Formats: sequence, structure tokens, C-alpha cells
Amino acid sequence: MRHAEGYHNVGNNYKDPDNLDAQLTPHGINQCRELSQRLKEEGLDVDCIISSPMRRALQTAHYSFEHILVDAAGGSSYSSESTSTSTSKDCNSSSIPFVACENWRETVNYVCDARLPCSQLSNAFPSVDFSKIEHEHDPIWKYYEEKHGSMQEYQKRRESQDDESLVKRARAAWKTIAERPEHEQSFAVVSHSAFFMHMFTRPELGIVSYEDGDVEELMMEGFANCEMRSVAFEIASY
Repeated sequence: MRHAEGYHNVGNNYKDPDNLDAQLTPHGINQCRELSQRLKEEGLDVDCIISSPMRRALQTAHYSFEHILVDAAGGSSYSSESTSTSTSKDCNSSSIPFVACENWRETVNYVCDARLPCSQLSNAFPSVDFSKIEHEHDPIWKYYEEKHGSMQEYQKRRESQDDESLVKRARAAWKTIAERPEHEQSFAVVSHSAFFMHMFTRPELGIVSYEDGDVEELMMEGFANCEMRSVAFEIASY
């Protein structure tokens, strides 16, 4: 699943410093809640939620799977302000694992892709497990900042030009799922369009292979905001 509409998506405003670790717009939150209602009506359940640690992805996971998280927790964990772009502290913890994973985040190119400190994110999203996030401050942004310069000095693509890094990170992302105790069950993965593009539409990188032509056709298309696709997958050992 790709995150819902973020402020950086409005006018493709990826380089605006105000959009550092961009959040969802009110429309984006409504997209998620409409999806949650549809999924509830369809009776869709998942056993684990894996999310990019970027705010827009965490918010998308919270609001899109609200029906599951609320049912598991036995009460509401969300702000009653449907247009709020912040996530309120949970009064209940979900029994469904909700895990932030650095390797599923967006390709780190522009200021909207730089994440906030882990402590700030964990305070804002207390129901999310951040134990797999190893660094308080963004290590990927730091690496490319040291390589190319600050956001003011260098405003071109960064990680998207580094195929070796992308392949390594994408394989590590799948490994994260393979190592979960729920690895043979149903996952919801909330991530980003460019990362999905490199993963699914660039066969020369060898990240995924397709056993079914219909699935290949489905996954080769770009993801819209708040779009979810369901597939069966098998993870190779990396």
C-alpha cells in the first residue's frame, strides 16, 4: 500500500523545507478512512502491519487499518478530528503487531524523504513498535548529505541514483518480513511510490520475479495515493 496524499504531493512540493518528513493532508486522512470503511465491509483482516517510519506512512497505516486496530484494542485509539494531521496518543495498545521498518521507507531524495528523530516519532505514534529502528537520527539522509551536500546545496535525486544501495535495502525490507513470526500469514505493508517503482518495475535490479503474468501487469503500474494491492508472495532467503 502506498501512503495517502501528503502535503508534499500537492503541487509536487518535494523540496519545501516545511515538508520535511511530510504529513498527510486532510484529504489524505479522508482517503484512509474511506479505505478503512471499505476494508471493514469486505471483512479484510491482517496479522501484522509493517510501515515505513515516515509520518505519512505511519498515519496512513493508522487510519486505513483503524477498523482492525480499534477492534483489537477494544476501543478507539484515534483523534476525533477527522481533518487533523497529527496522531493522538493511543489510550489502548493493539494486539496486532504494528512495526516501523527503516528499510521500507521512501527512496531518500528530497527533504520530504528525511525522517524525524526516532524519539519524536515514537512519542507521536505510541502504538507503533520502533524497536527495529537502530538510529535516533536519519542514517540514510546523513549518508547522502555527506556525499552530496545539504538540501540547499543539492536538490537532485540522491538514493534513486544509487542502484546498489536500493537493491540492498529492498532485499533487507523483504528479509524483515521473512524473519517475522507471522511470515506465513497476512501482512499489510505501507510504503512509498518511488520505492515500489524501483522494487517492482525494474527487472534489471533482480529484486522480485513474477510467476504470474496478471500479477506482473498489476505491480508494474505506478501506485496512486492510498492505493492497496493484494498479492500472494514467497520470500527467497537472502
